[in-house]
Amino acid sequence: MSNEYMTGGLLRVVEWAKYMTPEELLAITPEFLGKAILHRRERLASEIPEQLDARSDELSEAASMARSAKVKRDDVNKKVASLKKERNDAQAKAKKLFVEANAIREATPKQKGDTEPEPEWAKDRLQQRLDALDLSLQTNWGTHIDERSTLNEMKNLIRKHEEWVDSRKEKFSEINRMKDLQEDAKQFLETADKAHQAMVQLHDENQIFHDTYIENEQKRKRADARTTRLAQALDESQRGIDYWKHCIEIGFHELMADSERVREGGKSSRALARERRQQAVKEGEEE
Repeated sequence: MSNEYMTGGLLRVVEWAKYMTPEELLAITPEFLGKAILHRRERLASEIPEQLDARSDELSEAASMARSAKVKRDDVNKKVASLKKERNDAQAKAKKLFVEANAIREATPKQKGDTEPEPEWAKDRLQQRLDALDLSLQTNWGTHIDERSTLNEMKNLIRKHEEWVDSRKEKFSEINRMKDLQEDAKQFLETADKAHQAMVQLHDENQIFHDTYIENEQKRKRADARTTRLAQALDESQRGIDYWKHCIEIGFHELMADSERVREGGKSSRALARERRQQAVKEGEEE
């Protein structure tokens, strides 16, 4: 009797069992059922490796794609983190400079008109006076003493102008420092804005890589689950093959123990289980 026939016989028994009489069911020998089950296990064991290879290839591909997408996503995240730090640092520096500039503004009296220690109008006024004295030297024929007096007057004009400018420098130096601080703060704000714009541009790119990673990671998990189930099925089938070969070789005495006990007038497995439950309940009540 071929294995194919035995398998077909088992399938027919399963299909027709509800139409069979107890006598017909009991006519099926344990050896027949054991060989049919063994044949089915062997057939499954021969089919699983091909499926397992396909699922393993699918798992490797999905894992590779998920890993690649994750690396790209993480690289973008690092860039975003770096840009965020650059933006925050620049904003913090700008804020500090603005605070310092505002402190100078509040401590310095408000100036009207001039914004430099040596304004243009002062330079022009000095030059006009010097030009007038120089013209006097060129056109008037005075004595040596007159010429010396005119030159001394020119020197005095220059000296007084320089003293006046020097007196204003200290006051205007703080104002100029305030302006420098404000300019530096503006530069930091521009740096922060550029970093922020770069972050916005990377956001869409990061979302694409993240979605790709999630999609392939889900594929990898599904492929891994299928691969694991197939590997378990192959292992179970092989253990089943070994078990049923052993049963066919040495006989079905262990499997038929309950049947033999009932045939000899003993209790069925269900009856024994019921007695054990009743005994457990009784012992619980006594406690």
